[in-house]
Amino acid sequence: MSRRAIGVDGCRGGWVVVVLDDGAVQEVRVADHLGEVVAGAPGPVAVDIPIGLVDGPRQADVATRRALPGRAASVFSAPPRSVVDAYHDGRVTTHAQASALARARAGSGLSMQTWRIVPKIAEVDLLAALGHDLMEVHPELAFATAAGGVLPRKTSWPGLSLRRQLLVSLGIVLPDRFDGDERTAPDDVVDAAVCAFVADGAAAGEGLRLLPDTTDQHDHGRPIVIHARYR
Repeated sequence: MSRRAIGVDGCRGGWVVVVLDDGAVQEVRVADHLGEVVAGAPGPVAVDIPIGLVDGPRQADVATRRALPGRAASVFSAPPRSVVDAYHDGRVTTHAQASALARARAGSGLSMQTWRIVPKIAEVDLLAALGHDLMEVHPELAFATAAGGVLPRKTSWPGLSLRRQLLVSLGIVLPDRFDGDERTAPDDVVDAAVCAFVADGAAAGEGLRLLPDTTDQHDHGRPIVIHARYR
């Protein structure tokens, strides 16, 4: 039986999904909902979305910023647990409401960037609560870990080119076209691909890099950590 691994990143059209079989690309597509991706998945699904929330700073975010000199700004603060719970039950529907609640519960407001992805964070949160095997990956950390150093910004020409070259060296060759390719940005595709690379390491039973290496923060019965994989 082949070893299957799935990496996912949010995109403007939903979720861009990269599926690996024995480390090679088997499928790339854009899905409307993450639930259709994780349903029946044979192993862990690696997602570029915060998984596990607390009312306050996450140790995983702090550790990842420290591991990315010059790219710490790429690690945004996850919303407080209270904000996502309030979004779930409809008590929070605007950025102003979310920011006020975040300030009251965690001591600081919520950025507009974070608010815009709260729906996707909430979608992942519900799936994690149902017990699906989801892994949090931060692509900037994953690429830096595999490359042995921080890469140029992913939206720059050298940043995108070096990421694609690194993926090829890892055996991950992305197609020029795929179903839904115009509903996603190029950097979302390479981010989903490196998430799949990390998930493949987990499926193969490799020891992964965890940030932080130890934590006392847990949610959904699991430690809150960000995963990466050495090449």
